[in-house]
Amino acid sequence: MKYAYKTLLSTIALGSAVIFAQAPAAPEATAQATPAVQAAAPATAEQAAAPAAAEQAPAEAAPAPAEAAPAAEASSATTAPATNAPAAPAAETAPATTAEAAPETTTKPDSVAAAPAAAEQAPAATAEQTAATVPADTAQKAPDSTVAAVAPADSATGGFVADTTTPPPTLLEGTEIAGDIHGFLKLDKSPYLATDMLIVSPNMSLVVEPGVIIYFKPGTGLQVNKGQLVIAGSAVSPVTFRSAYDRPKAGDWLGVTITGDQRAEIRNVQISDAAVGIAVENGSMDIKDAKIENTSVRGVYARNASIAVSDVEFRNNPVALQVANYANAIIDRATFEKNKVAIMNSELAEAHVSSSKIEDNEVGLLNMANSLITFNNTEITKNGQGVSSAEVLAPEIIERVKGNTLDLDNQAEATVSTLPPAPEIPGIEQRPLRASDKIGDIVAQRLEAETRSDSTVARWSVIGNVMLGTGYHFVNTSKNDSDETIEIDTDTIAPGDKFSNNFQVPGLASRASVYMFMQSIDGKTIEFNTDLSIDSWNKFSPNPVSLTYTDAYNRATLGDFQLMGGDTYMAGLPIFGIDYTLSLLKNNADQPLFQLGGFFGEAQRSLVEGARHPYLYNDYIDDGELQAQRLAYGGFIKWAPVRRFDAKFGALYANDELKDPLLRDGASEKWTTSDPMQESFTLYADGNWLFFPGDIELNGQIAVGRADTADVTRQRAINKVFSDARITPVSYSTMRQLMQNQNRINSLSDAELANIFGDNTTLSRSEMRDSLRALIREAKEVQRDEEDDRDEDRVLGLNWGSQNFAIGASLNWNIYKTSINGHIKYVGEDFYSAGSPNQLSDTREFGGRIEQDILGFWDLGISYQINVENAAKGNKTNIFGLGEGTHWGLFPDENSKWFDEHELDNDRTKYIQNAGIDNTFKINKNVDVSVGYNFEYKTQYRPFQLHYNYTLEDGIYKDDWFNARKGRDTTMIVDVDDTSYVDAERWSEYVALAKEPFLATRFQERLFKHTWNLGTSIRAYNSVFKVGGQWTYRTDGSKFHRDSLIKDMDLENTTWDKLGYYFGGSDYFEQTYPMSVTTTLPILQNRFSLTPRFKSYNRDDMSEFEITIEDEFEMPFKNNFFVLGVNAGFRYMTTDWEEEDESYDETETDILGGVNLRVNHNKRFYTEWYTGTAIYFRPDNLSNEYNDIYLGVNAHFVF
Repeated sequence: MKYAYKTLLSTIALGSAVIFAQAPAAPEATAQATPAVQAAAPATAEQAAAPAAAEQAPAEAAPAPAEAAPAAEASSATTAPATNAPAAPAAETAPATTAEAAPETTTKPDSVAAAPAAAEQAPAATAEQTAATVPADTAQKAPDSTVAAVAPADSATGGFVADTTTPPPTLLEGTEIAGDIHGFLKLDKSPYLATDMLIVSPNMSLVVEPGVIIYFKPGTGLQVNKGQLVIAGSAVSPVTFRSAYDRPKAGDWLGVTITGDQRAEIRNVQISDAAVGIAVENGSMDIKDAKIENTSVRGVYARNASIAVSDVEFRNNPVALQVANYANAIIDRATFEKNKVAIMNSELAEAHVSSSKIEDNEVGLLNMANSLITFNNTEITKNGQGVSSAEVLAPEIIERVKGNTLDLDNQAEATVSTLPPAPEIPGIEQRPLRASDKIGDIVAQRLEAETRSDSTVARWSVIGNVMLGTGYHFVNTSKNDSDETIEIDTDTIAPGDKFSNNFQVPGLASRASVYMFMQSIDGKTIEFNTDLSIDSWNKFSPNPVSLTYTDAYNRATLGDFQLMGGDTYMAGLPIFGIDYTLSLLKNNADQPLFQLGGFFGEAQRSLVEGARHPYLYNDYIDDGELQAQRLAYGGFIKWAPVRRFDAKFGALYANDELKDPLLRDGASEKWTTSDPMQESFTLYADGNWLFFPGDIELNGQIAVGRADTADVTRQRAINKVFSDARITPVSYSTMRQLMQNQNRINSLSDAELANIFGDNTTLSRSEMRDSLRALIREAKEVQRDEEDDRDEDRVLGLNWGSQNFAIGASLNWNIYKTSINGHIKYVGEDFYSAGSPNQLSDTREFGGRIEQDILGFWDLGISYQINVENAAKGNKTNIFGLGEGTHWGLFPDENSKWFDEHELDNDRTKYIQNAGIDNTFKINKNVDVSVGYNFEYKTQYRPFQLHYNYTLEDGIYKDDWFNARKGRDTTMIVDVDDTSYVDAERWSEYVALAKEPFLATRFQERLFKHTWNLGTSIRAYNSVFKVGGQWTYRTDGSKFHRDSLIKDMDLENTTWDKLGYYFGGSDYFEQTYPMSVTTTLPILQNRFSLTPRFKSYNRDDMSEFEITIEDEFEMPFKNNFFVLGVNAGFRYMTTDWEEEDESYDETETDILGGVNLRVNHNKRFYTEWYTGTAIYFRPDNLSNEYNDIYLGVNAHFVF
């Protein structure tokens, strides 16, 4: 039982955590502002006389001592407001192994966490005090000159409202300190009890050692008055500043105030229960790795100050961080959760936020006029309100505000009125607020002053990370256990041989990544990013590699980058090359008035015959799979006369080259490419309008473009193969991908197969795959036959017309608790842009959504969208898309001659309509319920007809409609050895139709899909429980509009199938029940999910059952030095169906598991050790069955 004590302690800790989690919440705080605060004291208490001074001559601050290394990390009490936080105990108790006996002069109650035992330290002077130790039973009155203007809730009771049912809070005890203080505040006398204001006088320094705990009585705080403060906590032993009460409340004590020229250095501190956590005015501060929570006024407040905040958590504060007048703040990797306001950026304030999390607050950002704020790698999401701003924010900030109950409003002043007043630091000379000051001038003055103060002028700050890793994969595929040779595409597998591995690169692989961000004092930045990999297939693959430089006027990127713009012309274009933007002049919002930009590079690399495919293991490029290099060029000019409006005009040109690509291997043009070689040119214009105060946002786009292909005839011939097979046009790009990698047919999912063949196909999965293989073979043959018709003399720009245009527009409008969104898009039949290569041409799109907050607990959303594909046909442009066969496209005319002429066309106009309603009910702070419904309607005229069936073997006569009727004549039908009697009249009516060219025509496909969903989320017992259900019913309401010959026949759907169409053949009902529980405890985190799915089809009595189980577990050890992660997954799916009275089934089973160990060697360096396996059982498709065993290690260094 060598480690029995560890097992015992772990059990005690786990039990304590569970007990604490179920403790009642603290009573609700009732903070208010008062001009001054007195320390709470019994009515009979006398004020203590000022003790004699016992101060030594001041000495210069010594460097922080070596960090103590206690056996376990010290815990601190953290109490959150009752309205937001989970239940908390009255006071947390430190583990028994870290407890240390208190000094003989101090008596600690059992509920107080004892200070951890200090490791051996170098000798250092103890903190000097002007005041001698104050008796524990004496209450001190804070001097008026040192009391902040904003105070706890009730000055008479120290912030506690009288409660006859709850005993008054107990004052914790410790080594008492008060008055002037400097030197080292050492761990060996911790915890300390501040009975009066602690003051660091001018030119004095105070260093707080790791693990020190200070309890502050009401009316007390720490005031740094032109001195220096160093809080030198560590990750293992953080410093704690908290209320002196065992049941703390927000605002119990005043907080920390900092003024003066000496920059405060604060790290690894936990500050709770104060009025203001830290207030900085006429000073500066760096704070890192801190927690500031449960304040009554502000978490951090800065006015006329410079602060840097990194890796700080803010929770349960009225305002987590306020950057007030003339202050500037750098906020990096901060977390803002459960605050009323996360960040408040006041007038003439400057804030720069990067890599931070702003979620689950009432208001994410409160922004006042005449201020500056920037965001980098930060989004404001999942808050009650995203942003409340008194002026229009920059578009790059607005686009980062999403997923909140209300994203934007202009009620900043109203929001401010609901907050506690800003704090005031007594005894300082406050910089007056001048109405004539402009934020642009203030920023320029600061930068100039910083430049002058730095003699090097070229000082750069550098952050980033480096990762080096290596791993090994052992991949094993199944054997051909049959006695026959199996051929799959071009592979031949003899009996006993293993199937090819087309899934995972086996063997040793290495990977490295580097990210570095450098910023100079004058705002220049350099950013470098790369990800490198080496394995046995791709010997060396650097993707991506990019280097970006920016300053006030220039931005240049070299390497890989992604161009983004409007959906119509630039939905996403990856480039390897160079991009440059020049900014000229400034508008009234201090933004560039003009921007000129241009780029050049490779948008698609060349792939030549015989080369290894860079993305598909064990696949070599063959004829028909070649890819031409695509070079893209472009440029734009952007004009932004005011913040609320900008316009961009640009051009984009792209050209494919196969024979002589730039810096790549080429191929002879006799080889066939997988996609058409093309030359394209696009002109575009894009405008954005913001209507004050930013609640209404409009966007408009217009583009004209076309592509001339070098092999039009060949590509049209390939398309005809797909069209004749009734493949939907939207799937043509997928079909070309299958032409490049035919092996992928075996792994296509049911959803992918349905997208290719359409929702209403009656083919089984195996039949669809067989049909695809035949189609791909036929398409490749056509591709080769048509190769000689490639047009090498194409001329870009011929036949430009109205169908070369694309137009898009969108509206976003936020009105208090209502959000309205709408969009329209028109894409002409001949429009093409290389920046949006996957955009379907000849489409129309209209959509809108309304979201409404009702009574604060009910969020209602209503949406509608219609997509129109293949809108134009022949010479009928169907401009609005709603009237096929007409010019304007507003009202269809199904009786027109046009419908007769195009009745058997395959690519007719397709309409897809979606209407939905969703509701979210916030039952209380722990329970949410969501209810929704969506209706989808697809309709399209298809070239289907019903024809007379001459074949007796098909058994048309066996339909119940032809059964002999009592008292009616019958006809005998002899089919080989089967003799049947049918109704003579009905059978003769059917046989008489044999001479008709068709039985029914003008087929309109009408597919309806109803989806209901219900879900609930419950937060309890340190866990989040989610249970939901989704039910989908799909039905076929298709009809033949010309069916007079058969309209009186009531045949079975299976009989109609033999005549040409299976009504309801693909109808199905699907049920999915996702369930999960996520548990978060101090010692572990675990997420478990279970999702069963059931699906039954009308066709062939087909049914599916699938169950997915996943679990992710994480547990830290040794104060987060080790973090163990375990993940596991299981998926089982079975499909049953019947064909020709025989039953079939297919099953799939996936088993996944992995173990990961993270070792945090120090704050900047950690390693990840991992191993695991992935097993894919495919007993009915052995070529797709394999297992993968892997292991590896990654080393990360953060700087």
